[in-house]
Amino acid sequence: MSAPSRSRAIALRTALLVLAVALAVVGTLFTIRANDLHREPATTNRALVDPDATSEVIGQVSNALNSVFSYDYRKPQVEKAAATKWLTGRAPAQYATLYKQLQSLAPGQKLTFVAKVSTAGVTYLRGDRAKLLVFIDQESTRASDGQSSISAAQVRIGAVRHGDLWQIDDIDPL
Repeated sequence: MSAPSRSRAIALRTALLVLAVALAVVGTLFTIRANDLHREPATTNRALVDPDATSEVIGQVSNALNSVFSYDYRKPQVEKAAATKWLTGRAPAQYATLYKQLQSLAPGQKLTFVAKVSTAGVTYLRGDRAKLLVFIDQESTRASDGQSSISAAQVRIGAVRHGDLWQIDDIDPL
């Protein structure tokens, strides 16, 4: 082999070796970056990527709130049963604080409340834990004088799944 063709062969091998090393470095950097993306909160928050799971949480928590925040002075046991079924963690104590005054006034004024979740969205869903922002309309009626009113509330809800049931474990009125 002549000197010019030998030096071309060496240059070609060197260029191919440099290219292979560069490709290996770039591939390693892309792999590291891809792994970092999987650890970022946005990709682990199922509320952003799993519409079926998000819908399940919204449906169950909405049913829970409709039951727990509705009240009929003639049937307080219904409200207590709903609270027992749907509330866990800190929520029973938070609920008791919210309804303590209502329970003392309701029989005398013959109060009824009908709660209806108007809008709910899941802001966080990972594993068996969820956080929701919920808007609730509540119609109250005083049978003692026939007065009715509608009010709206916004609450941040924490939920935890026990088996197939999503229960409320935190109630934060906003």
